[in-house]
Amino acid sequence: MVSTLSFENFQKARSYLMNYGRDLEQELFRFHFENGNPRNVIFLLKQYQGENDGFRNMGEGHSDIPNEMDTSMAFQYLSEVGATSKDEIVQKGIQYIVDSYDHELKCWHARPNQRSNGWLDNPCAELVGYLYEYRQLVPKGFLRNVTEHAMASMTTIRTSEEPRQFYFLSALCLLRLSERIDEPYKSQILKQLNEDILQIIETDSDKWATTYCAKPFLLAHSPDSPMYLSIKEYVIRSLENEIYTQSEDGHFILNWHVDDEEDCRVWKSIWTMDALRVLHHHDMIDKN
Repeated sequence: MVSTLSFENFQKARSYLMNYGRDLEQELFRFHFENGNPRNVIFLLKQYQGENDGFRNMGEGHSDIPNEMDTSMAFQYLSEVGATSKDEIVQKGIQYIVDSYDHELKCWHARPNQRSNGWLDNPCAELVGYLYEYRQLVPKGFLRNVTEHAMASMTTIRTSEEPRQFYFLSALCLLRLSERIDEPYKSQILKQLNEDILQIIETDSDKWATTYCAKPFLLAHSPDSPMYLSIKEYVIRSLENEIYTQSEDGHFILNWHVDDEEDCRVWKSIWTMDALRVLHHHDMIDKN
């Protein structure tokens, strides 16, 4: 029998977010669990958009300077709540993605103080996905060019010399691209991910709570995920582990160390909302 998050512990997580979480996760909680208005999430995201229309202070990139990494995170939420190409925040954000592309190196740079030497799936592949989702705002020639480069540069774990956790982040971005891109590219990406999936995820449950690793549920946010059936056992076990290790104050624990106190608060907020979202999608929360 599959374990579920008790109503009492669900309320603890809610209380944690409402008392200590960011305004963004608070509004996402209301959207997912309390029939909250998606426009409230969109309104909040505008506060994270800079003068050049990129996003900042989303957790991954830079707290003050708009950048591609934080922009990819912002678009995760815009997509989640159903923002459309008619929304000004989307129009400006997509234009930022187009304008910030490095045509010489054929890539986006993750952070303003961290220039890459070329294409990295994280965040480049994910950004291409959002260009597809809002393609009516993107020049066709540009979309065609970055698509060709994304497919040619797609990382595989068998050819990568990077640690496995590096490929996990690439896989997440490729998965988000696959959810939005056209055929035959969609099938090509999913075929590659399915071939590599057991090498990508961490199957040792002893490491899930103590070591930065690819918790299986991160690659199968719902039973509808194309990765789900091949790793179903690990997905459910890793979600049960989130339930068993939930902190007494209600947040779901980080399996990596964050030195800065404010950064830690932000990541606890993000991670707690992420865990609740996935538990909800897998019907593993007792609501009463």
